[in-house]
Amino acid sequence: MKITRLTVYVVKLDAWNVGTRYSTTDKLGLSLQSSIVRLETDSELIGWGETLTPPPYYHPTSPESARAAIGFIAPLVLGADPSQNRKILHDIRSMMRGHEPAKSVIDMAICDLTGKVANLPLVDLWGGRVVNDMPVLCLVNFASPEEQLTQISEFRALGYKLFQIKVGDGDPNLDVARIESGMSAMQPGERCWFDANRAWSVDQAMQILNRVKHLAPLIEQPTETYRDCVTISRRTGLGLMLDEVIHDQDDLFRAVNDGVIDVAVLKMGTTGGISEHRHLAEVGAKLGIPMRIEDYYGTGLTLAAVCHLAHTLPEHIVFGLYDYHLPEVPVVRNPFPVVNGRVRVPDDCQPGLGVEVDLEVLGEPVAEYQL
Repeated sequence: MKITRLTVYVVKLDAWNVGTRYSTTDKLGLSLQSSIVRLETDSELIGWGETLTPPPYYHPTSPESARAAIGFIAPLVLGADPSQNRKILHDIRSMMRGHEPAKSVIDMAICDLTGKVANLPLVDLWGGRVVNDMPVLCLVNFASPEEQLTQISEFRALGYKLFQIKVGDGDPNLDVARIESGMSAMQPGERCWFDANRAWSVDQAMQILNRVKHLAPLIEQPTETYRDCVTISRRTGLGLMLDEVIHDQDDLFRAVNDGVIDVAVLKMGTTGGISEHRHLAEVGAKLGIPMRIEDYYGTGLTLAAVCHLAHTLPEHIVFGLYDYHLPEVPVVRNPFPVVNGRVRVPDDCQPGLGVEVDLEVLGEPVAEYQL
């Protein structure tokens, strides 16, 4: 079997700018673009992959650079046997440094094909279910403490129990109020944490956290650098959820050895794909570190990929998953349903990712490569 054609599509997602502190994005006119890859084979099997490249203020890349990188590595994919997925990925990593979103989308599509070749859903190909379902987290956007409580109540009514509350858009006093309000609102079985997205300086973080550390809040990525995160953790005695500074196994080991990490965030566009996620998830499980297994954003394709992997891990190791399916952008006809704040791989899941892509929603391709 050979891969004979690689086609690239672009889907724009209007899910922004509510989750960012970067007001300049309005001036730049940035939007979220999902790059979706279709791999066709000479046996008529098709594999699908997706990557949503973060805006360049978040990660040093762009949708255009990701698609250029896909074109650069296309010759390594075309003509390859998808069952030899480790060799394909090795060749890609040897040929191209960086450009992790491009590696990730190819990796996902090859994994989808590998499952279809074996006639198994990925969860079974990767060893089978350890859990029945997984919790899904929700994002509480920037607002006043009172408005954030309203958001929490609305999500709670839908069954969600994990609340990522955004902070860091300006006033330290406002962030203190948000943390106090969010912590006091939690009910038994619920958990919240506060994501600054690198917005605080060490001084700001100390001003805020010294006033709330008696509440033992979980803080996500408070500052820009890993060094500053270590400083904050050691001065306050608080463990952190680390996101933007976790790229690979070395970063994970370093954070564990330094005693600063309570939860790790693994993004496919940062690590290089779901295969690298599988490795890091095993490492994290051995170290006893809960992990969010995800990507920056996406559609039902991304949800399926992370859901398959999460089901192969103990529940106490998977901190939570995002729900990436947007009803207004139905790229996937049969997205895995989120019910009462939880998601599961269906019992009757089809081979590979187990989801069907709607070509009409994708529209015309932006690039095509073939043997």
